[in-house]
Amino acid sequence: MSEMEEQKGVGNFLKPQRIILLVLVLVIVGAAAVIIFLQHNPAVAVVNGEKITRDQLYTALYMQGGRDVLDNLIVERLVLQEGKKLGITVSDEEIDAEIDKIVEEYFLGDKEQFSSYLEQQGYSVELFRENTRVSLIAEKIVSADLEISDEEAREYFDENPGAFDIPEEVKARHILVETEKEALEMLSRLDKGEDFAELAKKHSQDSGSKEQGGDLGFFPRGEMVKEFEDAAFALAVGERSEPVKTIHGYHVIETLEHKEGRKVTYEEVAEEVKEALKDEKIPLLIQELIMRLKEEAVIDYRD
Repeated sequence: MSEMEEQKGVGNFLKPQRIILLVLVLVIVGAAAVIIFLQHNPAVAVVNGEKITRDQLYTALYMQGGRDVLDNLIVERLVLQEGKKLGITVSDEEIDAEIDKIVEEYFLGDKEQFSSYLEQQGYSVELFRENTRVSLIAEKIVSADLEISDEEAREYFDENPGAFDIPEEVKARHILVETEKEALEMLSRLDKGEDFAELAKKHSQDSGSKEQGGDLGFFPRGEMVKEFEDAAFALAVGERSEPVKTIHGYHVIETLEHKEGRKVTYEEVAEEVKEALKDEKIPLLIQELIMRLKEEAVIDYRD
């Protein structure tokens, strides 16, 4: 995880269904990975010349929670069957778009970090893609007849005061270094006319922003560590900070733009409110769908 991922608290502001999607995908991926592993590893280990077979491993895994793995595979099959019955499909382009959202929201757009994370968990991108398809089909099934009325949306808006207001934001860039001495050197070089973006690319230790010249884009209060946030919001547009110490090191910060926050009316954000309410309902509807499909299905456990 990069410096600014830690500062921004990646995942704290994810839409609920995106969290459900990622969890569902990882659960199904894990189950499928076990099956593929067993199919391609007749002997999984050799101990002093004696083989441990895949069947022995399967038995051990099953005794240690294999029923849960099997149930996850059953859920996957039920969702696919229901999608086929309803004529619901998911294109490769939709899968690409969904994975891009996950990468952006969890990994700040860094696809290499995303791939590395999957690899650490023992999953392949290809397997993740296929199980994303299953999750998206489930989401489409429950979304098909989901309508949010103006009355319901307005009630939701009133019950969540301030949730849709436009927050105060700043756009800033920074150079992160280890010591105050290095930060003072960066300031000296900037004062002599060197380019901020070029210095960030060469010297910043924030891997998440250095290639963008240290640019962090716009962010509201509450996303960065306090010392960094206080400095960024206190600076005038175009002004640079003295070295700012945080748990990550020393920052030279420059505020590029400043947007004032304001309250909004329901009419201004009606569609956004409806989407937020849908986002809140979808995970629960997916759980209800899974329960219904399991109740209606004929499942023969052969263990």
